[in-house]
Amino acid sequence: MANPTTTRRLLNSVGCLALLAGGPVLAQEMQPETDGIITLEEIVVTARRFAESIQDVPATVSVIDSATINDAGVERVEDFISLTAGVSLVNAAEAGDTQVNIRGINGTRDAESSFAFVMDGILYTNPAAFNREFTALQQIEILKGPQGAIYGRNAAAGAIVVTTRKPGNEFHASGKASYAEDDTLFLNGSVEGPIVEDKLFLRVSADYRETDGFYRNSFQDNRPIVDDFENWNINARLVAEPTDRLSIDTKVRYGEVTAGAITFNASFEIPALADAFNQPLFFEDVNDHDFVFQANIDPLNKQDALEISSKIDYAFDFGDLTIWSLYSDIDNSFSADGTSGAFGFFTDEQTCQNSAQDLFDQGVTLPGPQFLGPTPGFPTSLLGPFTPTTCDGTQYQERNQSDFSIEARLSGSTMGERLTWGIGGYFLDLKRTVGVNLGIDTGMG
Repeated sequence: MANPTTTRRLLNSVGCLALLAGGPVLAQEMQPETDGIITLEEIVVTARRFAESIQDVPATVSVIDSATINDAGVERVEDFISLTAGVSLVNAAEAGDTQVNIRGINGTRDAESSFAFVMDGILYTNPAAFNREFTALQQIEILKGPQGAIYGRNAAAGAIVVTTRKPGNEFHASGKASYAEDDTLFLNGSVEGPIVEDKLFLRVSADYRETDGFYRNSFQDNRPIVDDFENWNINARLVAEPTDRLSIDTKVRYGEVTAGAITFNASFEIPALADAFNQPLFFEDVNDHDFVFQANIDPLNKQDALEISSKIDYAFDFGDLTIWSLYSDIDNSFSADGTSGAFGFFTDEQTCQNSAQDLFDQGVTLPGPQFLGPTPGFPTSLLGPFTPTTCDGTQYQERNQSDFSIEARLSGSTMGERLTWGIGGYFLDLKRTVGVNLGIDTGMG
């Protein structure tokens, strides 16, 4: 059976080729030839806060349109990041710790993002808000390079602008379901339509994703507790357009994640020991590493997310006024085995010594060049991180953030649209807590 990771990479490669050859990153899309004349369809972006042709943007913008989104099956962040040159993604420890690298400028763990994340015109400040399911995607724009003049704080790497489809007069219901190996299940459904024709529209959607993951813990009876994942969200979007000039767009999302958390493997790079003991695993090529998971603690990541936003747009004769507000409250926590065994932090602890002796007596072995003896210290034992002993200790972390933001912006153009102007103000009240605990493993899980 095909490896799902390989399959996803192959699909993403096909998507990348389609982008390079077919057009989301090009300024214009080529249309079928009619009567010998080839027409080009203009691509309109909002990366600079107003609608304009991508040809007029003095920056590098990668655009993924709705056709590519559908063809590539884009549902989460990693799906569209993998379609974009010069941009990469790392999920290092938990669902809320997503680090994006744009042209070499990387995010940092336990810190704020280095890029602006804007969805439907609203700037999301919480770093944990980025890694999510997306519903009714219409267009994704990735603006590369510093954008502080447009988005202010934390936009040194660029901006990612996501646009979703507004509900309208047409009633529409959709659903998707898929099942794959490793008990991977995905469900998605939405219903939308008018409440008052031409005036008030509503979309309600929900999604559920679950998988056992690709890896198993060999110490814990091959249980699927390494990279398991479960996530569900409920979304509602209400759009009111009482006049041709006024639009009020309100959204609510609540979601929960229960998943695996940080779990390491050790790869050694000590050429002197490799030569001394004639053991090549002391100087291992990481591309040849065989992943074996033996941690004695079940890693667990929990996330609860609540977001409420509203955006008001009003068109004056001389310009457009936009006022939006956002309340976001996302709590993340994870618990896992530690790394202390690799550094001998708990070698003198009785619990560490007892676990090493017990596992040695049971005949438990560690993947080379590690080895387990009756006592935990070197040269009797050589322990890496995340072993089945209690010598690794435990780690627990909380990353909680609640924030309220509001922006008012008035923009327009003059001189036959040769001059575009804008003025506005932004307010943010942010409360963020990061707590880390490293402790002794008592053997109780």
